Amino acid sequence: MADFYVHTGMIGLDGTKMSKSLGNLVFVHKLVEAGHDPSAIRLGVFAGHYRTERDWSDGVLTDAADRLTNWREALNHPGSRELADALVATLREHLAADLDTPGALAAVDEWASASRGSDEETAGELVCAALNSLLGVRV
Repeated sequence: MADFYVHTGMIGLDGTKMSKSLGNLVFVHKLVEAGHDPSAIRLGVFAGHYRTERDWSDGVLTDAADRLTNWREALNHPGSRELADALVATLREHLAADLDTPGALAAVDEWASASRGSDEETAGELVCAALNSLLGVRV
């Protein structure tokens, strides 16, 4: 028998259930072809917990792109290595707690707000590596 059972919430589109029969599916490859950053698309999906019903819209994608831009700007002044180490630990805690992606994103947002100070190169490298390996987000 399976060691894990995962039940996910449905994703709607502008308040309506996404379905093939309704013809209102949003395909990632079409979003990428339209010029959207794949990491922003991923952040848009991660903004809601996988177990909850969530809605996809242009606003979700815009918010995710803004979040990604903010993170990239924060990496210009990544702060101390201690802040980066704390962020990685917090990311792991959130992901280990039933894949709490909204909490993980909030932790990175908090880091991005607090990091604007000292510039330790290894701190930025650590944050980049953690976001890529733990969330699949390229900054």
